[in-house]
Amino acid sequence: MHDARSHVRQQPSMGDVARYAGVHQTTVSRALRNDPRLPAATCGRIQRIAEKMGYRPHPLVSALVALRRARHPPRYHATLGYLLRGGVDAPSRQEHLRGGRAAAAMQGYQITPFHLETDARSQQRLSRALRARGIHGLIIGSLPEAHGHFELDWDQFSTVVIEYTFTTPVFDRVVHDSYAGMRRIMAECRWRRVRRVGLTLSRTGHERTERLNIAAYWAEQKADGFFAAVPPLILPEWRAAVFQRWFERVRPEAVVTSNEFLPEIQAWCARRRLRPGADLQLVNVNTDADGPVSGIYQDPFAIGALAARLVIDRLLQNERGVPALPYTLLTRGRWVEGATLRTSPAT
Repeated sequence: MHDARSHVRQQPSMGDVARYAGVHQTTVSRALRNDPRLPAATCGRIQRIAEKMGYRPHPLVSALVALRRARHPPRYHATLGYLLRGGVDAPSRQEHLRGGRAAAAMQGYQITPFHLETDARSQQRLSRALRARGIHGLIIGSLPEAHGHFELDWDQFSTVVIEYTFTTPVFDRVVHDSYAGMRRIMAECRWRRVRRVGLTLSRTGHERTERLNIAAYWAEQKADGFFAAVPPLILPEWRAAVFQRWFERVRPEAVVTSNEFLPEIQAWCARRRLRPGADLQLVNVNTDADGPVSGIYQDPFAIGALAARLVIDRLLQNERGVPALPYTLLTRGRWVEGATLRTSPAT
């Protein structure tokens, strides 16, 4: 049988190597750099496993490690502002910031977070504070709402946006390719012969991705008749009774969702003694890199790193203000096999 996934190369993670070798990720990291604290035999065994699996370290992380060990790191140039609303408690925002700081450090820049308030007076104060500190490069982080907007003295800043959540004014942005991610999910379901695929998202999450998940979902359903015509469920907030009625009506074999509804659906399954991956297939459009839930890992570290590179480039070109022709850079995530989608085609 043709493998619908064969055109996409799977890149194993350090966690995959660690599980295969039966060691902790820290041990793998040390073995790959021949840490003298590990026995040579252990280093050799783990390196052979990594080579056999085709593992390649993240180039930016490797460069940052080398930078930290260098005797003469890059000379400090400037500080970039990282604008946030709602803090950095969400794991993806933490990784955006960590990736941004890693990329900035390689070019001699630092990143300082600033928390946004919603009122105009606070935004004016923030503009003055940024200028007073000599900060002219800004990264607008992912916002909790869809179609975010606030006002700063944009002509004073080189600005890059992460994701689609900040939409006015329109700046250059870096965002995960949600359309391609959903197509990959549907390809995985197709390969496993899962025909009845249901999609449920929060209305905010639906809007935060410019409706691209549902666009790809509809396109795959209508492509060649393989998938059943299952209507998606978009909710303003989690409503178990509504989900229950939808589930009973459409009878999906698999449910595709996001982090916002995932815990609720897992709890719903537990109450009904449904086993994800056995009784019901479950897929996350934004799963963890080495987590148990099958889906797409969007690699927020790489997204943050690319945003930092772009804003530094804009600074060096002295490009400030709102661009006349803004562009969007799409990043591809990777498939995480997990344990909630069956591992082989149905017989």
